[in-house]
Amino acid sequence: MKFKEILKFAEENNAEQCEVFIYKDKNISTSMSIDGRIRASSTISRGIGVRVIVNGREGFSYTSSINQVDIKKAVKKAINIALTAGRKLKTLPEPRKIVHKPKLYYEEVDLITEDEVFETTRKIFNKVIDYKGAGKILSCSNRIRSIKWRIINSLGLNHEVKETHNTISFSTIAVKDNQTATYYDYIYNRNLVKIEDAIDKILETIKYTEKCVPKTPIESGEYPAIISPRTLVTLLSYTLYHTLTAKFYPRIIKTGDTVGSKQLTIIEDPLNPEIPNSTPIDHEGTPTRQMKIIENGEVKTLLYDHYYAQIEEMESTGNGFRTPISTWPRLTKPYQATPTPQISSILIKQGNKTLEELASQIDKGIYIDTVIGAHGADPASGNFTATASTAFKIENGTLTKPVKHATITGNIKQILNIIDLTKQQKLVYNTIAPTVLIPKIKVAGEK
Repeated sequence: MKFKEILKFAEENNAEQCEVFIYKDKNISTSMSIDGRIRASSTISRGIGVRVIVNGREGFSYTSSINQVDIKKAVKKAINIALTAGRKLKTLPEPRKIVHKPKLYYEEVDLITEDEVFETTRKIFNKVIDYKGAGKILSCSNRIRSIKWRIINSLGLNHEVKETHNTISFSTIAVKDNQTATYYDYIYNRNLVKIEDAIDKILETIKYTEKCVPKTPIESGEYPAIISPRTLVTLLSYTLYHTLTAKFYPRIIKTGDTVGSKQLTIIEDPLNPEIPNSTPIDHEGTPTRQMKIIENGEVKTLLYDHYYAQIEEMESTGNGFRTPISTWPRLTKPYQATPTPQISSILIKQGNKTLEELASQIDKGIYIDTVIGAHGADPASGNFTATASTAFKIENGTLTKPVKHATITGNIKQILNIIDLTKQQKLVYNTIAPTVLIPKIKVAGEK
């Protein structure tokens, strides 16, 4: 059933406006582990989401079956929902010009086979498995995604996006003196990751894991701290990121509020192909653009989709996406949900220091590289507690011994009270971030 036929069918059944979102996601995943387990899978997920407006109210339904009968059923169901339980919505987004389309798609990634992906995984794993030392690789996974989606509505909006992704992830372990350290990392590219780059990254991580084997406890107290990109983004994802969207209730952050030091600038950068979530349009067809969400610690804008923009008589910022960042993608596909405002692709402005230069500013403190358990953080208050799974003491301006048994507690405002930042940045999930120096954080350790 063609797009225009779906729109026409909806109008014939008394829908004032109709929007169709069609989505296809091809996944290839292979993995090898040190215990001999080998896995390979290939899946294709596709479906259509239908949104309608009837009597000024919104209705939505979807189908994973791309045939005329099921699509018509989805349209009728969406219309019935609009009539019985739909939220108020005046109109769907109107067409707007797309200013820039970054290169998100590489045909060689789309055409690669499961056997080829597995062969790449095998070459990488067999090369690093022979590393001699206290550290070793536990597992290596190679994931290919090719995503194609299209949005069309009865107001004339009609856009298509194609994107490809290759992520090679790995876990490492090191054991010394009956103490163990584990580490997880990955390498990402829109195009195929080079085998040599993956091997170098894994060997680098194995050697780093050897340095992370915990040696000494840290006394409980408040310490000046250096926060790695991984820890920074993890804490932001469970706290600040949620509150920057227009849907967050109660509204605890407003435009003009100061939420961090003047060193803090957070930029929405959805046209940056280095960030996995980047896209020239959101899932409603609204063009995206680079914009400063927070500049010098001050909130410049909240993030809106079309629905919340209409409520507050604002303009959508191009942040209407259909899969919440906190939802496991295998459970919810974009075509199965209505758009909602959310963070897309973030760039945290870097400084000009090195990690060593940040450490030189601290006599006695802690460097926190990775944390676990931060998912229990409260976005409304900003409070969090997490285990510092990888951390080092800072003594006399130098990173020294890896720490064991440390728990950090605080508020996201402490993390955003940044003193200084590194020039070097790292991609973590949907954010490119530097390492930051903050005045203090509470650490629960041992005597």
